[in-house]
Amino acid sequence: MLHYFLIIGTVSLWTAVWIPVTILGKLIDKTGRLSHKLGRRWAWGVLKISSVKVEIEGLEHIDEKSQYIFISNHTSAFDIPAIYWGIKNKNGMLAKKQLQYVPFFGWAMWAAGHFFVDRKDHRAALAVMEQVAVQMSANKGHSLVIFVEGTRSMDGQLQRFKKGAFVLSLDTGIPIVPIIINGARKAKSKKQRRISATTIKLTILPPMDPGAYNTETRQQYLDDARALFVKHYIPPQI
Repeated sequence: MLHYFLIIGTVSLWTAVWIPVTILGKLIDKTGRLSHKLGRRWAWGVLKISSVKVEIEGLEHIDEKSQYIFISNHTSAFDIPAIYWGIKNKNGMLAKKQLQYVPFFGWAMWAAGHFFVDRKDHRAALAVMEQVAVQMSANKGHSLVIFVEGTRSMDGQLQRFKKGAFVLSLDTGIPIVPIIINGARKAKSKKQRRISATTIKLTILPPMDPGAYNTETRQQYLDDARALFVKHYIPPQI
């Protein structure tokens, strides 16, 4: 328990240092590229402090300068720094609205190009997705990361996929790239008060072409993507 609070305390201090730096980066560079690079450095530090390593497979499938909608499974808070550090594409994550109101931290997330959505308000969530579509269409260098299950899995098993990422892909023509995360739950599960040194593996699969689907086959788009996760994700033994 002492080890856990020592890591949490150190990560908190590290975060406190990088928050104003990231906000300043946005003021210096309005494109957000500098803030994104600073955010990646924050993610590296969180992983380093926690003795969590990241192994990446499939980087050859993506172009650092291209635009994608990255979708991933979600079992641990370490999924966020793992993807943020592992993927060099300038990206923003789809985060819950409550984080927007956390003093300084929420501002830093905004500066780094993240988007906030109200999970409990369907109309508000749709409005945010429309805003995301407009911004991504206007800024071809900005990608998006969506934890496609909507929230962290309590037992580590794959949950039902939300349709938002697939609707956005069809509306914008931006390809979906599945990123399967294995091992993050070993570092820390949702209710666990222990952080364990481990290696998180990111498996990046080839982009899925939205041109192969349409509004009528949207569910098939979702089902095909989930089938890839079922194939590559290794759930914990129950």
